[in-house]
Amino acid sequence: MCMKGKLYRGIVVALFIGLSTGLFGCGKKVASTVPLDQGDHIMYGHYQGEDIEWRVLDKKGDEVLLLSEYGLDAQPFDTSDESRVLWKDSTIRKWLNDDFYNSAFSEDEKKNIVLSSSEGFEKNNASVYVDFKKPYWHLERETEDKIFLLSYTEMCEYIVNALGVENYDLERAYDELLCYSTEYAKQNLNQVFKIDTCGWWLCNPQYDTGDGYSTKVEMITAYGQYDVEPKDSKSYAVRPAMWVTWQSDMQPVEE
Repeated sequence: MCMKGKLYRGIVVALFIGLSTGLFGCGKKVASTVPLDQGDHIMYGHYQGEDIEWRVLDKKGDEVLLLSEYGLDAQPFDTSDESRVLWKDSTIRKWLNDDFYNSAFSEDEKKNIVLSSSEGFEKNNASVYVDFKKPYWHLERETEDKIFLLSYTEMCEYIVNALGVENYDLERAYDELLCYSTEYAKQNLNQVFKIDTCGWWLCNPQYDTGDGYSTKVEMITAYGQYDVEPKDSKSYAVRPAMWVTWQSDMQPVEE
């Protein structure tokens, strides 16, 4: 009788584990019940007298990943004297999680913004050396932040791959990567050409091969094309991103 009891309990445990794995997967993303779809737009917070419009990039559980639809400000990636600076040490990271965070959101809105980090998407990366995997060309954020900039691989995954494009073409310009600036940002952008669209920062320089090229920071140009630029430039806009806990008042709006 004791053996039967143990066998029965073992079967129950096995069934529970199998059910849990079937529902939630092994390390896979839990299905989300958030009533928003990728590509939806919501309004949340305000900056420099304008409500902030966000694009939904992803969702998991009760949280959604948002990217500002417009360039909200013109900030250099870094203003230090260092020739090469990663996201974790950049002045733009401090600005986003201090000045911007405190001015753009009320105390109640801040409660819904969650700390997050990024492991990126290896499938969207490329090896620095032929026939190897790591190190990869494009670096990821390795910090926990409330507000951040997208990495190269996140940009590929959430914006380009979402269009059905399997491999991002570095030489191609994508309309979906075009960004327009708010009136406030437009006044502060040092753009060479008077056009409506603006370039915007990604979160890191490339992997350092020692050739000096990697002192520049990855970004998307005003024409929707990948490039790298000096970290102290004020010619490019900031498109903040963040994970937030969905609330019932976060309803889709017309673009």
